[in-house]
Amino acid sequence: MWISLLAKNKLGFIDGTCSRADTAAALRSQWDHCNAPVLSWILNIVSRDLSAGIVFVSSAALVWADLKERFDKIDGSHIYFLYREIASLTQCDNSISVYHTRLRLLWDEYAVLVPLPSCECDESKDIVAHALQQRLFQFLMGLNDSYASVCSQILLMSPLPTVYQAYAMVVQEESQRSLASSLSPVLESFAFYSSGASASVGNRRFNGVCSHCKIRGHKREQCYRLNGFPPDFKFTKQRDCRFYAAFHIADDSALPISSDSLSAVPVSSTLPSSPAPVLTQAQYSQLVELLQRLPSSEPVVNLASAGPLQWADSGDW
Repeated sequence: MWISLLAKNKLGFIDGTCSRADTAAALRSQWDHCNAPVLSWILNIVSRDLSAGIVFVSSAALVWADLKERFDKIDGSHIYFLYREIASLTQCDNSISVYHTRLRLLWDEYAVLVPLPSCECDESKDIVAHALQQRLFQFLMGLNDSYASVCSQILLMSPLPTVYQAYAMVVQEESQRSLASSLSPVLESFAFYSSGASASVGNRRFNGVCSHCKIRGHKREQCYRLNGFPPDFKFTKQRDCRFYAAFHIADDSALPISSDSLSAVPVSSTLPSSPAPVLTQAQYSQLVELLQRLPSSEPVVNLASAGPLQWADSGDW
């Protein structure tokens, strides 16, 4: 309100410098014309309970003096609660700008109640410098823990910066973090796209022809017909199933096989699991019988290389 009255050149109507008694009789009507809006402003800004007691006062200066007498009191309790609010104020979820603005309002109110010395002596300058240093510490203590590194850098500076310089440094750090957080989703999506592209290149199938089975799509080192089919391989044709069984039987031929051992082993344990049985019981019996009919692997002397036949106790034919 003081700024509004000063802008309207009406401040003299409340501080007593422009009184009605000091005005000439010919100009008192103009004085009443200028005093009326000032009095109306005061009545509109006070509460309804207070306005009922000053509504019949005709001078804005008298109303102002009455309000100042009743409410312009500085006591220790008011200063105590104000100082406690300054010391307990923290940033919380607010931005640096909002936090500094709230703290600055409390500082200004405290400076009105407890004004600093305004003389130019050295002692007054030391008191002012100490008060400004306390404000710097209060500002840094109220920041969130995420700004601890910035606070450490500020406190290591010699001489210590002012509150405004520290505020600029913290705001710069806040801006960098906001920029980093806004770019984080973009970087994550780019990294995801890059990993997907790398995976697609790595999983690209071989387009050549296998030198063993002459089938396109894999190399000789990966050929199942040469290295063996995996247990969970899904066959699409019955011919592949028979090849799988023959392949595993050929692999096991190095071991001694007897009819008793073959008959003692169930079919389900020697053949891999598949949606349908690879060999029926009749086919399996025929396979065992065929293996028993195979000639013995004992060494046999070649008659052609043994020389002329020798017959004991026999004469010429």
